[in-house]
Amino acid sequence: MSDTICAIATAVGNGGVAVIRISGEKAKEIGESVFEKLHNAKPRYATFGKLKFDGVVDDALAIYFPAPRSFTGEDVVELQIHGGYYLAQSLVKALIVRGARLAERGEFSKRAVLNGQMDMSQAEGIIDLINANSLSQLKAGSGLLSGAMKEYVLTMQDELTELMCELNVALDYPEHDIEYITAQKIAQKITEIIQKIDKKLATANTGLQVKNGVNVVLAGKPNAGKSSLLNALLGYERAIVTDIAGTTRDTVSESFEYNGVRFNLIDTAGLRQTEDCVESAGIERAKNEINHADIVLEIIDASAGDNGELNGKNVLKIANKSDLGGNIECDLQISAKTGKNIEKLKEMIFNHTIDKNILLDGDFLTNTRHIECLISAKEALIDTLNNANNATLDCLAVTIMQAWNKLGEITGDCASEKIINEIFAKFCLGK
Repeated sequence: MSDTICAIATAVGNGGVAVIRISGEKAKEIGESVFEKLHNAKPRYATFGKLKFDGVVDDALAIYFPAPRSFTGEDVVELQIHGGYYLAQSLVKALIVRGARLAERGEFSKRAVLNGQMDMSQAEGIIDLINANSLSQLKAGSGLLSGAMKEYVLTMQDELTELMCELNVALDYPEHDIEYITAQKIAQKITEIIQKIDKKLATANTGLQVKNGVNVVLAGKPNAGKSSLLNALLGYERAIVTDIAGTTRDTVSESFEYNGVRFNLIDTAGLRQTEDCVESAGIERAKNEINHADIVLEIIDASAGDNGELNGKNVLKIANKSDLGGNIECDLQISAKTGKNIEKLKEMIFNHTIDKNILLDGDFLTNTRHIECLISAKEALIDTLNNANNATLDCLAVTIMQAWNKLGEITGDCASEKIINEIFAKFCLGK
């Protein structure tokens, strides 16, 4: 934390602009060594001038953020230069020679957390914002960054703190005979907090689907039109389509967005008995994808009068080639060739996978670590609730504190160094 660090904060490669970030006690001093006008630059205002180092001259902008009003809470200098790959790399090398060191992955955000500029959940929101590839993912990341999870956790921790204070009163002044009343109030409050956790955990399945995308497997017999449907849902020719049965030997994957949610389409080999070893391997992969899908579309050739053979609550029977005639029992008749009911199929997939009771406004769980912490906190609270009327007050205080600490792992208040390092290792260099 005492070192001054630097790194390229923009994507690697050539571009219009590259941003190099410097943070630490010597940030301004090192920045001045390559940008003369920085010494009298107005804080948090962009200053235009000449970047000069090792015989290189460039027009650049510099912004100085004095501590603590900066991203990391330390002195920060950001240099905006022309976005040449070699130029940016050369500047970083020059900064290292002048006293900085190359930042570790996520070290700027890590310092921001350790310096109290944000909590751990907000830092994880930054990751989700950067990695978002759908509107709902973007909103989820934005929700974390805005501090929604932090506020949720702190509210419950405050309630638990109040309970522990009352426990301490009962322990310190037993002559007042208030143990029974306190135990009753503990049970009531613990029940309320468990209900809050359950309500949040109920959003986890949809949240993880939003974050990772909903896996939609296209399955069925050869020549039912699976690849044609994949192309129709995407709106362009992604998969090879022929009249030859067994054209698809391996899985073909691509994604589309609908109502702000990303859906991962997985086209699979046609299900049939075959002696072809390559096709057999493809069929085994198809079966594996079916077993791990969020939803399976069994594509049936309506004109052949086949009713399909897959069953299950996550299987929709889709009769393709309805333009060729045929009337079979199914969930929806479509035509990948003419586009009939393709939009309706997208709506059906959405309604069968996304919980209607959850608003896709970002207020849902998308982080596995947060889910695990909430489950552990709930388990500790259930122990407290089960023993509220027969355990000693000091025993109740132990399990309440366990729940408090598990909640604190979400925000970083109680996170170990190992957990902190694992989280920030997921960040890109320069963030």
